[in-house]
Amino acid sequence: KQKKVRDTGKTKIYKPTDYITSESGTLNLIKPVFTRHFVPLVKNCGCFTCTRHTRGYVNHLLITHELLGPTLLMLHNLYHVRSLVSSVTCTLEDDAANFGDYVKKF
Repeated sequence: KQKKVRDTGKTKIYKPTDYITSESGTLNLIKPVFTRHFVPLVKNCGCFTCTRHTRGYVNHLLITHELLGPTLLMLHNLYHVRSLVSSVTCTLEDDAANFGDYVKKF
């Protein structure tokens, strides 16, 4: 699903691959504000993208339409989803009775 955003009278279309997921929500890295962010995509994330690349670099890749940009975001998002599913699985195995409390945290 594509999101349309109004910007100075022109319609820009942001692809789903321009976004990353984290515990605090989504982040659109194609925005110009990230040009000079020399920090990982998500602090304390152990994925390939976050341990080796910065927000500024990924922003550059997205703006210049390099194939590596969406690929790095996909790697991060898959890592995040895998971690989430693993966390849910562990919670169900350890304490299925309190799973409702775990879900409320999200």
